Amino acid sequence: MADFSQDAPVTDVPCPFGHGGVRRRIVDTVWEAEGAAEYQCSECGIVFLHPIMTEAEEQAFYGAQFAEYMAARGQAGGADPEQSFQKWMPEGERRRALLEPWLRPGMSVLEMGTATGFLLEAIRDRVGEERVGIEPGDAFREFASERLGIETHADRSAVEGRRFDLVLAYYVVEHMRDPVAELSQWRELLNPGGHLAIEVPNVDDALVGYWQVEAFDRFYWQKAHYFNYSHQTLAMVLEMAGFDEVETVPVQRYDISNHIHWLRLGKPGGLGAYTDLLDEGVNAEYARVLRERWLCDTVMAVATRR
Repeated sequence: MADFSQDAPVTDVPCPFGHGGVRRRIVDTVWEAEGAAEYQCSECGIVFLHPIMTEAEEQAFYGAQFAEYMAARGQAGGADPEQSFQKWMPEGERRRALLEPWLRPGMSVLEMGTATGFLLEAIRDRVGEERVGIEPGDAFREFASERLGIETHADRSAVEGRRFDLVLAYYVVEHMRDPVAELSQWRELLNPGGHLAIEVPNVDDALVGYWQVEAFDRFYWQKAHYFNYSHQTLAMVLEMAGFDEVETVPVQRYDISNHIHWLRLGKPGGLGAYTDLLDEGVNAEYARVLRERWLCDTVMAVATRR
């Protein structure tokens, strides 16, 4: 189990952001990252993985292995692009609903980590056709480009010199080797007054810290997540990257049935499984309390370039 206490062992691993204080080793076992551990900086609070993949290992991982890796972790749709697109369309609608205050007709949108393009497709009728995606996975990139007609590239270098009104990144920032440097580059892709909207897993997730589900703990910490953010540390990193305003929003994606499933059976799944007993009113109140206390599973942030 993760140990966030003062009793966690102090190490000589430096803070990746150069802060002082001490680093404590809080997690010893990380999914598919033998020899790595999770650490927390006492000064800035950031939780990070060390050591991480080499750049060569990372390129191979995201280019050809990532979809299968996520399928092994139970991600909807698996590695097949068509199946993944269909399974993730409801998630695209969920994201669109939260993005609504920042969407307008005719705006230009860039998404980092497009996958099959399900989100860019979900906002098409709201923003128009100027939608561009960055997706390193070969099969998913081909699907977004050829099946959906979305301009999609393998890496960010393809859009250097261009400017956008909105940049999107869902479950990407936690994978970055150097988030401050990368986010600073993303800021340069925004028009003045433009926004960056992102979501990341919340390190303060109730299943990690409050319920302390051992099976979820083994599942949560993984080699692909170099950083694990709270709403405070995510805002800190965005401000370090030069953004002028940062708004954080608590989001609860998984329902109470999923939490009971983890508590009872120790594995993913269970969505809607207990609705015969725990109706939508119970689920909504549980989600409200989790959001209110920042024990929710997701942190959304919208950062502005002035």
